[in-house]
Amino acid sequence: MSNTVRGFSRLAGCFLLAFASVACSQYQSTTPMVRGDVATSAVIQSSQISTANLKPLSLNDIMQFREISQRQVSKNQQVMLYTAMPDFGDSTGYVVHIASGQQFSVPNADRGQVSANGAYALFRQQAPLLAREQAADKKARDALEQNAVLINTATGESQVIANIDRFAFSGDSHYALLLVRKADSKDETQSLQALHLASGKLTTLGLVTDFAAAETGPLVAWVVQHTDKASKNNNASESAAQQALIVWDSAANQQYAAFAGAVQKLQQLQFNEQGTQLAFFQGPTKAQLAASKQAEAAQQLWLWSAGTEAAKAVNTARSGWLLSEHYAPRFSKDGQRLFVGHRPDLGEQAAKPGLPQTEAELYDINRLLADRRLQVWHGEDERINSQQKAEYKEAQKRTAPAVIWLDNLKMVALSDDIEDRLRLTEHSNAQLISNDRPYLKQLSWNGRLHDMWHVDLKTGKRQPVFSENRSQEWAHLSPDGRFVVYLQDAQYWLFDSQTGQQQVLGADVNVSWVDEENDVPMPARSYGVAGWLADSSAVLVYDRFDIWALALDGTSQNLTKQGRANQLQYRVEKTDETLAFAPNATLLLAMYHEENKGYGFAKFELANGTLTTLIQGAKRYDFVEALEQQQRYLFTEQSFRQFPDLWQASYDFSERLQLTHVNPQQSEFIWGDSHLIDWTTADGERLQGVVLTPDGYDAKKRYPVMVYYYEQFSQRLNHYNQMKINHRPNFPFYLGQDYVVFLPDVRFREGAPGPSATESLVPGVQKLIDLGIADPKAIGLHGHSWSGYQTAFVVTETDMFAAAVSGAPVSNMTSAYSGIRWESGLARQFQYETGQSRIGPSMFENLKPYIDNSPVFFADRINTPMLIQFGDDDGAVPWEQGIEYYLALRRLNKPVVMLQYEGEPHHLKQYANKIDYTIKMLEFFDHYLKGKPAPKWWQQGMPYQPTSK
Repeated sequence: MSNTVRGFSRLAGCFLLAFASVACSQYQSTTPMVRGDVATSAVIQSSQISTANLKPLSLNDIMQFREISQRQVSKNQQVMLYTAMPDFGDSTGYVVHIASGQQFSVPNADRGQVSANGAYALFRQQAPLLAREQAADKKARDALEQNAVLINTATGESQVIANIDRFAFSGDSHYALLLVRKADSKDETQSLQALHLASGKLTTLGLVTDFAAAETGPLVAWVVQHTDKASKNNNASESAAQQALIVWDSAANQQYAAFAGAVQKLQQLQFNEQGTQLAFFQGPTKAQLAASKQAEAAQQLWLWSAGTEAAKAVNTARSGWLLSEHYAPRFSKDGQRLFVGHRPDLGEQAAKPGLPQTEAELYDINRLLADRRLQVWHGEDERINSQQKAEYKEAQKRTAPAVIWLDNLKMVALSDDIEDRLRLTEHSNAQLISNDRPYLKQLSWNGRLHDMWHVDLKTGKRQPVFSENRSQEWAHLSPDGRFVVYLQDAQYWLFDSQTGQQQVLGADVNVSWVDEENDVPMPARSYGVAGWLADSSAVLVYDRFDIWALALDGTSQNLTKQGRANQLQYRVEKTDETLAFAPNATLLLAMYHEENKGYGFAKFELANGTLTTLIQGAKRYDFVEALEQQQRYLFTEQSFRQFPDLWQASYDFSERLQLTHVNPQQSEFIWGDSHLIDWTTADGERLQGVVLTPDGYDAKKRYPVMVYYYEQFSQRLNHYNQMKINHRPNFPFYLGQDYVVFLPDVRFREGAPGPSATESLVPGVQKLIDLGIADPKAIGLHGHSWSGYQTAFVVTETDMFAAAVSGAPVSNMTSAYSGIRWESGLARQFQYETGQSRIGPSMFENLKPYIDNSPVFFADRINTPMLIQFGDDDGAVPWEQGIEYYLALRRLNKPVVMLQYEGEPHHLKQYANKIDYTIKMLEFFDHYLKGKPAPKWWQQGMPYQPTSK
């Protein structure tokens, strides 16, 4: 029955798929087909790269490939730091001069910081990984050395400063602040030192519990602690710890006693961006909180201003509320406002019963009940109990926002509900607040909905903007704070906070503002909002391809014009922190060609509508940062063969310089090329996919093919494969083993996710066979999570695949439907009705599609050897779904093995397990696709063995 599709209740789909190979045969012509400036070649030519001096990747080789992380640019934009982090091994810190590309490195380093003037850099330097792995336990690992390394960025000269926990530069770049590691983990204080960078003089500032340096200017603050033996706390046998706050003007070498001292904790030190004010909290310690029987700590806000001696207490009192330590005070960038959060005052904690003192107390029912272990799941709960549990710690930190105007220290409460979410922006007159409380119950089956409010920062007045909108649709405040634009019911709306009126924007435009290809049974997502014009006269929004200006007077204009005709998607790159676009601004646009998957950059002149392509090609380009002082951009450039190193370019991209060279060893290994192909499904839908062929590929030879997919994958044509060992097959690793890798697109029909996968995959794979690429007897299928489900289902309908790997699959939608995603605590019902599974109706409204799309009910039709992988602590898909599938196949004498990784979540975390799975995956495919001997674990299994946790 090879290459056939089976089904009884799905007979219509079978007839459609019966014609799939016929539909594919039309592409056997050797003449390239051109659609939208892309040649979809029907023949992939032999590789011109000799593999004589190349070697296949080993797992150890993959471990040594590095990624760029922890990037930082100096304020003068002359120096950049980054960490090169391998998948397994020691990281390296780098200093790069942006103009020249000159760089210096620091071994075993990460967490770099650079001074504002770019003259110096600091890195944390850990003990080598070997030493950390040799350590017997956590205590031994903690005892290993951890140093700071100071780099002179001009000369590369380095200085190791031993035994440093963390560090920072003063905002004026004159000092490095160094926090010395504790000699004993039980110590409450650490020594804070100041290193004068010019002279090298080291000064001890004091024993501190915390410190902060202003980002601008010379100010540094720290909390000192000492024991006052004259003062006793509630436990009279112990001395009370006094804390005080010192602010040091490092330029004038003057110290201020900003807070003289109290027997409470000082925390959350926050300077404003100008470095002229400092906010901090004072509140009880954990011991003091317990002794006072308070349910939660109430904080006192203090504010210190440059030029004054002592901080001032700020009145943040709200009846029935406590200022919360869980929302750090946040200054607006202009330094005029300070945002804080309050939590409800819960009063005293309920007293826990003590040990029974009498016979009567021994049998006291209330005392006995106090030790019960009970959770109540009520039908009217806003959040089901499992969600409450998963979110418990977060829930204890939810706050209702308030703003303090710093000119008069007046506080304005913005909310009386800790479910309110303030997405803080730099708007000075108003903010937007979202709340989903009314819709929490239906989250279990209908996904996330929310209401939106406009709130005046001066008065606290709230006005409703919209209600019951999908939570992925936010709202966008005009620069003057008056107007709000948002999308609801596939249309853009404008809310005027002065009049309270609503009006439609873009009513005269005949394009869709929402996903034209939406195949999920819920309202389609919008393509998004680029931003407002600075004069609040119009807002820039996206359709599928172009950028539009929707004016408040009701008129609309397609700014980029040519996107749809050329299948080019234009999107604005935000190159600065301004609230809105100046009417005469030059915008940097990202480009993506939907057909040929090429990327690029363009510039657009708002003043005259001129659109100019800057760079474009068969690469992926990603904007990183704009360097205004240097008139340059940082960006990455990648392809399947090219790692996304960092580059700098002039604003017109006429001058370009590669700044990082993170993986030069790649030239030693067999890699490959990516090719775009297309095919037509039996019902006439055109799909695309990426074929990865190895270096040395011979077009006259048929290859074993490993198919890896999810939903849309053709966009990966110009993507570099992440070089990690994990639950996914590593593509260059398989190419080095003389495989071809296929990444096909899948399109879904509502109510039929399983058959949809078959309808997409079978003709795509048949295309590879017709083109002479794939050995029809050596095709493997691999999927994880959502595509793990698809893999488990597809093999019930076709024998096309010689072997299949299904990671964390749902196998029975009827049992999974009312299950729990334990990581988030959410019910799974919404996934099936309105989410990824795309069923539509509930199981109670129509049971049939839940059965028809469950592979476990059709396991008798499976002839494909199946390898199942699950972690038994999977918080996304209940691992019992794997057991159901395994038991069905086992009962039916089908070839099956399930790999249960103990204590692992949805994606493997333990490195040993990642390696093991990678090895077993390759052994499995090698056996069925290459004819190699079956590994022992597949032939005979492995008996249960207890493992140490």
